[in-house]
Parts: sequence; C-alpha cells; structure tokens
Amino acid sequence: MHIRDNRAHQFCSRLYPFIEQADVYVGEMDLGSMKIPPVGPVYDMKQHFQTGAYAKLRKQLQKSFNLDIDFYTHVHPLMIMSALTQQVLQNDHAISIDEHLWSYASDHDIETTGLESVEEQVTLLHSIRPDKLYAQIKQIGARPGLIRKFTNKTLDYYIKGDIHALYMLTKASMQHLRKRVIYERNQRMAKRIVSFDSTKRYFIAVGAGHLSGATGLISSLRKKDLEVKPVVY
Repeated sequence: MHIRDNRAHQFCSRLYPFIEQADVYVGEMDLGSMKIPPVGPVYDMKQHFQTGAYAKLRKQLQKSFNLDIDFYTHVHPLMIMSALTQQVLQNDHAISIDEHLWSYASDHDIETTGLESVEEQVTLLHSIRPDKLYAQIKQIGARPGLIRKFTNKTLDYYIKGDIHALYMLTKASMQHLRKRVIYERNQRMAKRIVSFDSTKRYFIAVGAGHLSGATGLISSLRKKDLEVKPVVY
C-alpha cells in the first residue's frame, strides 16, 4: 500500500470499477487530514552511537542504499527503516498506492475517510522506543542483503496474492512490536468497519499484511457475523 513500485501499482486499474461503485472510499489512514502534519518528539540518532560507529554506519548505508542518514537523524527510526526499504524497491511513481487510490476516489467525487487518523498513527509511532530499532539499523548496515531479501520476498508474495505468507513474514519482522502494530490495530479497524452505515457501499483499502491471521481483518469481520469472500476478476 505504501510503495511506489510499478510491480505493485499494476493492480490499481483492476480496482477502479469497484471504487467507482462505492459511496465511500476508506483508506487505512485518513489522508485528507494530512495538510498540517502533527508535531512529535525530535530524535537524535547520533546520541545512540559513538562518533566512529555512526560514521561507519553512515558510510555503509550510503554504499548499500544510496541513502544519507544525516538527513534522517531527527526522525523516528521506523521512518529511517521505511526509507531504506523504499531504496530497495523501484520508485516508478510519484506517489504511493494508497495515495493514488485516494486521489482516484476524490477525483470521482467519492466521499473519502480513513480507518485510522493521522494523529492515531503518529501517536503509535512515538510510543515505540527507538533503542531496539537503532540496533536493527546497525544490523542492516552490516548485512544489507537481509533487508533486500526480506523486501523482495514481501513484494513477491504481494504480487502473487499470497496474503497469509505476507502476514507471516510481516509478523516475524515486527518482533516485539507485532501486538501494537498489527494485532491491536486490526481489532480497532475491524470495530470501525462494523460501525459503518449499512445503507452505504464502502471500498476499504488497507495494507495486505492486515488481512490474514487469527487477528486479521478477514477473520475478525467473520467473527462479527459479516460475510467475507474473495472477488474473482
């Protein structure tokens, strides 16, 4: 959902007819409320490394990902890891899939909203302690092949439509964060879907990693007595 790689964007055109049939387009996040970014804490990555170790890491990431972490030292480390992942993928499009689909719905005068607000996602981000993530970034610098392999495998599962394999891979990568980043968010999103006006038609777009698993949206919605079935096209 959050990437600009054409290998994933290629599926967007198949979704247009379904979006056009909807009364409301629902994104994972309410992109319409992003005009004024919420203010959060300021981070300082350099404080977590000795001067020499930081310089070495910076050089490693520049060489492996063509990314200078000096531009990212004051953001949350999850954002740094996201930036590194983006460098592995192709940036064929100016905007990500979720932004593109949101714009498509808006351009067709379809009401737009989100399952989560920007404030909720930013609050979650800043609730995550950065220490362990800085350690992971250090590991990425030392072994860049691991994140390349993970990212390409994730995209491969996405293209194949193997949502359970994608979920399992995502869950494993989240480690100590999976409860907050996956399970609790899935429960919150499912609860909000159930509360929607049943007289309206909704097109709901979320990251594929939220669909499968015991706490995934498919299972959660079925437990709430909603019929969920795949659409063959």
